Amino acid sequence: MNSTNSLLKTLLRLVLFFFGLFGCCFGSTFNTAPLVPAGTGPSAVAVGDFNHDGNLDIVVANNARDNPSVSVLLGKGNGTFKPPTEIALDAAPVAVVVGDFNGDGILDIAALTDDVFILLGNGDGTFTVGGRFTVGAQPTSLVAEDFNHDGKLDLAVTYSQGVDVLLGNGDGTFKTAVNYFAGNGPVSVATGDFNGDGKIDLVISNLSPGSGLASVDVLLGKGNGTFGPRIVTRLKAGGGSVVVGDFNGDGKLDVALGAPNFEGDSSPIAVAFGDGTGKFSRPEFITTGVDPDFVATGDFNGDGKPDLIAANSQSGDVTVLLGNGIGKFSVGPNYAAGEGNLFVAVGDFNGDGKPDLVVSGGDPQDVSVLLNLGGGLFAAAQDFRTESFGDLVAVGKFYKDGNQDLAIGSDFGQISVLRGKGNGTFGAAKSVETGLPSNGFLAPADFNGDGISDLATFSASNSTVTVLLGKGDGTFQTPNTFFAGPNITWLAVGDFNNDGKLDLVVCASDFVVVLLGNGDGTFQSPKDTSLPNVTGTLAVGDFDGDGNLDVAVTQPNGEVSVLLGKGDGTFGKPHNVTAGTQILQIAVGDFNGDGKLDMAVTDGANSVNVLLGNGDGTFGKPSKRTVNTTLGPGWITTGDFNLDGKLDVAVSGLGADTYVLFGNGDGTLKAATPIGSTRVGGQLATSDFNADGKPDIVVTTDGGATVLLNQTK
Repeated sequence: MNSTNSLLKTLLRLVLFFFGLFGCCFGSTFNTAPLVPAGTGPSAVAVGDFNHDGNLDIVVANNARDNPSVSVLLGKGNGTFKPPTEIALDAAPVAVVVGDFNGDGILDIAALTDDVFILLGNGDGTFTVGGRFTVGAQPTSLVAEDFNHDGKLDLAVTYSQGVDVLLGNGDGTFKTAVNYFAGNGPVSVATGDFNGDGKIDLVISNLSPGSGLASVDVLLGKGNGTFGPRIVTRLKAGGGSVVVGDFNGDGKLDVALGAPNFEGDSSPIAVAFGDGTGKFSRPEFITTGVDPDFVATGDFNGDGKPDLIAANSQSGDVTVLLGNGIGKFSVGPNYAAGEGNLFVAVGDFNGDGKPDLVVSGGDPQDVSVLLNLGGGLFAAAQDFRTESFGDLVAVGKFYKDGNQDLAIGSDFGQISVLRGKGNGTFGAAKSVETGLPSNGFLAPADFNGDGISDLATFSASNSTVTVLLGKGDGTFQTPNTFFAGPNITWLAVGDFNNDGKLDLVVCASDFVVVLLGNGDGTFQSPKDTSLPNVTGTLAVGDFDGDGNLDVAVTQPNGEVSVLLGKGDGTFGKPHNVTAGTQILQIAVGDFNGDGKLDMAVTDGANSVNVLLGNGDGTFGKPSKRTVNTTLGPGWITTGDFNLDGKLDVAVSGLGADTYVLFGNGDGTLKAATPIGSTRVGGQLATSDFNADGKPDIVVTTDGGATVLLNQTK
């Protein structure tokens, strides 16, 4: 298909495959994860109050080989942080823990590189570099605990051949490490009393190199800083980080383990239930995202039962798993966090009594803070997956419950329907095979008047449009196909003959074609209006105020052709309006509040242009606002996103993130503000997904769709 639409989607698909996916902050208007500058290559993260102001702070291990350091970010108590202070190290850190290692009542930091560095806190958020202590080769994790009950913090460090225990002297120094065998691939270590004798034990997650075999090993503590031989429990999954909790409420400690998978497939995390002797039985396996190698725990919905967070490094998100207190977990929403080896720490960063999240590793220089909204929801862009690449999105009521649902389509003939829960979250995708050779666009509407949303799409290869009538259960009836014309590039919906029945309009080769609807989901033979060289997209509106719907069509030379409707499904002769350089898409609205329809267009030359309507079908010169994207803005939608009574624009970049440009109310737009979707921008749509009266945004991604809930006060 040789068209602007095809180019737009092809470029989008290329950047999704070949560009890294990064996020950025979008103020406070939408439910986004604020990105906080940290350092170069942030990896592990921990929290503590380093300056005694009552606000939680963050320490980040920056795993950059050319600039290894830790960054300290002092919290302001409202979920935001002061600029980072970097402390240089001579090797790249892979983990950090916090504790008072010299007994002065001030929190210190232990940073694990090839050795352990101790950074002694000064009480004001600054640190003095203390001692350096040798551990085994290729260390992976560390934990701080008082293993010998002398009131001084000790350390345990996993490395390639086991675990090293360093007993603390209480002055910030440590005795020589004592090694304990803990398998051939120790990944992560945690502590707990697994046999109920009141002594601290060690639990180690293992993943044998090259074998994919996972185990969880317990070394029972003797209470004097030494440990017994390992007790091994083999698992079918696991091998990632390990956290401890009583997940089934039997009074015995259990473990949850991440599950790295180096072949890019989904692997379940493992929850293994302790039997009170140091062994584990009855593992529960839970599928989250791709490569969920890190897990964290906390009570995220306030029900008194431990929940889990899975950080999915390959799929670039974190998943909330709400525990029922008896060993089962329900898979909740996903929150986009960027690709990379994700690490999560838990703390109350805004002082509201709810545990929040800080995620590192998803951005080359930032960490993401996800504030807890209650009920297991976090203030961040939520990412919902489908089974195949999704580049098309439609919002409608595809179920009979009245909630707004999502339909995600691809060029491979598959549509995934995500059922809306009415609170801004969505259930698992239901896949619908249409059998169509190519879906060009999804237009939602109720074509047969039964109160259930239907879908219209087109296939350029066979010159047809297809209508799928919804059944009300997320599925559709057998598709009905109607001839429209060759080389279709776009499709829209409207009542073009004023009979109260929805019609279809398409761009086809040298024509704008209308298919008048019969009101039952079927359509009449096409009515053609000549428009030479039409290869673009179109938008619908009453531009001359006569009560008949008109269309505006993009042209390859930077112009927009306006065709005024006659009210019978045909149009008058087109007249062209200069709109920019390479117009990709059109959105319609009243941007200056004069009651006349205007146009906003995305220009491939890195701008969004607004053309004010004169009320007679003609338009003024474009007002341009630059959007600094890699390949220019693509998809566009409108809404009053900040609730100031002025129409705004949201656009997605072909090679960058998604942006909102707030309207000034006079037809001009403010500078573009990036939305923290942490995904390359895809097709956009807007609706009120959580029924709070505010327009939200959904954007397609390489894995499905990201929903950004509007948090305007």
